[in-house]
This record gives sequence, C-alpha cells and structure tokens, in this order.
Amino acid sequence: MQSRYGATMRSPFFGGKTPRTFQFLRFLYHLPNFVKLTWRLFWDPRVPVHRKAILVIFCMLAIVLSVAYFYLPFDAIPDFLPIGRGDDLLIGIFLILVPGAWLFIKFCPEDIVNEHVDQISKRH
Repeated sequence: MQSRYGATMRSPFFGGKTPRTFQFLRFLYHLPNFVKLTWRLFWDPRVPVHRKAILVIFCMLAIVLSVAYFYLPFDAIPDFLPIGRGDDLLIGIFLILVPGAWLFIKFCPEDIVNEHVDQISKRH
C-alpha cells in the first residue's frame, strides 16, 4: 500500500508492520524535509489563507501552553537535559507544532504539496 507521497506504508519485515522504533527514527530522518515542506507551503500564495490559519493557530497554542507549562509549579516531565526547564519549552512546543504542521500539510491542495515535495527531493 502506498501513501499520498509514494512511500510504502508496510514493512516487508516484522509481519508487514513497522515497529514503532523504526517509525520514530524514520520521522527524525525526514524531520528537516518536513520543516522545509511546511515552510514552503506556508509562504506559497496558492495555498488558501484559511488553510494557513491552521498552522498559525497551532503555533499560538504551542507557545501559550508551553509558556504556561514553564511557569507551573510542578514538572510533569522530569528534566533530562542539563539546560534546566528549557527542555520543557522545547518538548511542549514540539508536541503541539508537529501535529499542527502535519494537519496543515494534510489540508493543503494535494497538487501543490506534491510539487513542493518533488522540488525538495530534487535538491538531495
């Protein structure tokens, strides 16, 4: 089975299912291209403004919730980086922005998304 962008969704190993570890590693590998695609689509004048509002709303939500979490007196996620509470901001923003960017890309016109995916893949 192929996804919208031509990538195979099923793994030939592990009984046809991709283990979560490999999914996460694949996500990290493609994260720079995901960011480029989101950025290019946001600044493309052919993408309707109401679709761009999805990304703006998620960005604002990520900032507000991350700052609120930063100032709360308890720490739901134990600090694992030596930068103090800065990792809380980064994790909070990341957990909200990635689904928001994914939703934004999903609602963009498919032909425009495919065009930008092709342009990004040609540069590599």
